[in-house]
Amino acid sequence: MKHGRPSIRTVMMGILLTSMPATLWAWEKTDTLILNRIYSYQKEHKKDIKGLEDNIYVKCRYNVEKRNPTLWLIPSMYALARDPREYIRESYSRVTINSAHDMTINRQVLAGTVRRNRNAMSPLLNFITPNIYDIDLYDGHMLSPFNKVNHRFYRFRQRTLNDGTTRIDFRPKLYNTQLLNGYAIVETETGRIIRTILNGEFDMITFRTEIIQETDSGIPRKCNTAATFRFLGNRISAIFDANYDCQKPLPDSIQRVSSRRLMSDLRPIALTETDRQIYKAYDRQHEKDTVAPDTVSRHQRLLKKIFWDTIGENLFTPIAAENGPASFRLSPIINPLYLSYSEHHGLRYKMRLRSRYTFSPHRYLTFDPTVGYNFKQRQLYFTAPLRMTYNPKRNGYAEIVYGNGNRISNSCVQKVIDEIYQDSLIENKRDMDKFRDNHFRVFNNIMIFPWLDIESGFVYHRRSAVNKALMRQYGMPDEYCSFAPMLGVKIQPWTYGPLLSVDWERGIKGINHSDLNYERWEFDASWKHHIPGLRILNLRAGGGFYTSKEKNLFVDFVNFRDRNLPEGWDDDWSGDFQLLRSREYNESDYYLRGHVSYETPMLIGTWIPYLGKFIEKERLYISSVLLEKSRPYFELGYGFTNRYISVGAFASFRNTHFDRIGVEFEFELFRRW
Repeated sequence: MKHGRPSIRTVMMGILLTSMPATLWAWEKTDTLILNRIYSYQKEHKKDIKGLEDNIYVKCRYNVEKRNPTLWLIPSMYALARDPREYIRESYSRVTINSAHDMTINRQVLAGTVRRNRNAMSPLLNFITPNIYDIDLYDGHMLSPFNKVNHRFYRFRQRTLNDGTTRIDFRPKLYNTQLLNGYAIVETETGRIIRTILNGEFDMITFRTEIIQETDSGIPRKCNTAATFRFLGNRISAIFDANYDCQKPLPDSIQRVSSRRLMSDLRPIALTETDRQIYKAYDRQHEKDTVAPDTVSRHQRLLKKIFWDTIGENLFTPIAAENGPASFRLSPIINPLYLSYSEHHGLRYKMRLRSRYTFSPHRYLTFDPTVGYNFKQRQLYFTAPLRMTYNPKRNGYAEIVYGNGNRISNSCVQKVIDEIYQDSLIENKRDMDKFRDNHFRVFNNIMIFPWLDIESGFVYHRRSAVNKALMRQYGMPDEYCSFAPMLGVKIQPWTYGPLLSVDWERGIKGINHSDLNYERWEFDASWKHHIPGLRILNLRAGGGFYTSKEKNLFVDFVNFRDRNLPEGWDDDWSGDFQLLRSREYNESDYYLRGHVSYETPMLIGTWIPYLGKFIEKERLYISSVLLEKSRPYFELGYGFTNRYISVGAFASFRNTHFDRIGVEFEFELFRRW
């Protein structure tokens, strides 16, 4: 064989192949190194920010580009739904930082052209204090690309600059509303983030945020956000500037003072020409309305005041007031947020009132009623807790609760009637065993040790028949009353472990017409285990039983009951049964149950084209219960939540036999607004 010199092409190919692995290795090594420096920087320089105080100046400028009447339905956008197209709002606040996402904001001085200095586009308040080193950039939302736990969600590229810094570009591997794209300028030697640009979408707001860090505490020095809100043809743009570490402190006695003159002395940056023009236009309109009120007829002014200022604001916006130690807040009368539907309960609507009177920092009175209407049952439900907190450090409070609870079944009543009268003689059996339940609870709670709470008091029930005429027709009581002392013990011996509870209740006859004698015990264990990456594992197990009872007893457990005013995604969906028939809650003298749910930002639905990008969280459910005279009952479910709605689909089984399927949903629209 003849051996000649290798060709130029062969030599070049050999050089390329031998050098490629080294080049790729070097790129990967450098990339990993700078990321590890970022991940470790905050750990090495982390400061305890609990109790840290700061003065923050915030300026928001709004431009209403397009709007229509649907803007009225958004609680914090009603103030922008009329008259001018441009608004400005300024605030100077004292902020106390309790943790990375828990802050107490005391707004001391306000100024602007928004009606009554209301907050508009409330989710923008989340952009005041982003924590770029934490797992979630904002509280419970946005997985930060600068936290090691979230590395698997992002792709990174880097470029070394000439000034000793490195630019890192990042983008999500899978587009989702919980992920961001953008870049950061990083100090190469230390991994300290100097400046970053974040682009994302949060609750119908598309935003671009610039964060200038320059501190080791995780709190930025400046945070500037350009945002655009779109909803049903409405389009509003906003520029949001937050400046930290302002050097002009104010006394604590100054709170929510509306003064443009005082604001001009406090603001750390000058107003732009656009800002000044907005103020000038507002002043001209205000002067015109003040000097020449006769240009508008008295009738027109009256209609405007009634329909816009009075009815409009009270229908579509939260009604809130604060005067010294007293404050209250009523949810909007028209608000899709409080509308929910389930296969079993049908359509429901609810409203809430939150009120408080503060006697001192360690003693305050709260009254927080919730009212709901069930359209399927045509029944109004309410619960009205009045609580006096006298020792917050010890979780010490006394509470009175009055409510009309859920409809409850008593199969014993129907059995008695069936034994005395033949079925053929009973023409109208509708709601024969259904009773309305009005209850009154008085109890006190105190924390004996950091791991032990004790609750004691009494509960009084008055249960009246839904079909009273039928009860009277067959000589049965149409009302039953019960009075019972109660004792509850809650134990949490481990800081991050499960919460254990024991509840005891003993019915006593003869007190205020009470005619039921019983004793009930319940045991419960629940654990919400937080896993890095905004993942949560919910575990719950429990049981209850009656040690004594009479044949006409109402079986009514505390932890195992049908709920007509559920709290939705955050609470009841992980600890209740969605398809179990309401009658079965009240037929068994005992129960043993267990629940497991796993929640994560991205699981199954995230991979669905076009739709997956809007899913914020997903959840898997497994629940089971063992009842008297019933086969073991199981429920399997899948749910997701996003900016619009929370949906859960469930299937139930008796042993291994399929029972039925159902859907639960609640509106999440504008929950954060």
